[in-house]
Amino acid sequence: MSSTRRARKEEQKEERRRFIIDAAWQLFQETPYSEVTMAQVAERTRLAKGTLYLYFTTKEELFLAVVDQELAKWFHDVDIHLTHFCASRGDASAARPRPSRARRGASGASGASAEDASASVASILSTTLAARDAMTRLLGILHSVLEQNVSYEAALRFKLSLLGHVERTGVLLERCLPSLAPGHGGPTLIRMYALLIGMRQVCDPSDVIRDIRSRPDMGLFRINFGEEIRASFALLLSGASAPPLASGRLGAPALRGLSSAERRRPEG
Repeated sequence: MSSTRRARKEEQKEERRRFIIDAAWQLFQETPYSEVTMAQVAERTRLAKGTLYLYFTTKEELFLAVVDQELAKWFHDVDIHLTHFCASRGDASAARPRPSRARRGASGASGASAEDASASVASILSTTLAARDAMTRLLGILHSVLEQNVSYEAALRFKLSLLGHVERTGVLLERCLPSLAPGHGGPTLIRMYALLIGMRQVCDPSDVIRDIRSRPDMGLFRINFGEEIRASFALLLSGASAPPLASGRLGAPALRGLSSAERRRPEG
């Protein structure tokens, strides 16, 4: 087989793969994930069910690819918004040296500016997420369902794709938020990602819990996803000027001041 024919065949396979992903995505927006079947996807694409399994070995693997596709669209949208936001502020991070962490926000004016920037970035991220309700619902089952029955190769492909997005957008986040230390844009996005998943799960209760929330005395538990994710992101970003975590690891502050022996001591 010539290289041209081989390339054309690979192109056709990729087109069919995207066609299957698009069909699954459309079905998910019409039907809860638990009710979507590979047979329905096959019917929607007019392909034999066996053909689907040549591209995706499990339903979870197919929807992991759906998440990857939709996240790529979201990151692209966010990158455009962040780039415009940086430009509107004159890209302060490039125009002047970054102040030390001890001096960032020291004056009232710079502190107010940092707060405004954090609020604006939080609004960009939360608004674009709230507009993608179906995607955030998928993210709510990403770790508990979609990553539980997939091949190593499929999981690695997804994580590498996500890593690339987070690293690129993390750099933009640092440009938009001068209070954010170099290299901390990516970790900040990961924390926001974890917060998003938790909030999505809280906002998607069972029918029984939804009925309980409707009681007059249960107003505290009636949460608007868009509003709460914006407020939570703003709080997280406003703390970006806090001292960095030791070694960049979550939970490290709890270990500060402990001797190595105390850190190794088992609980109880």
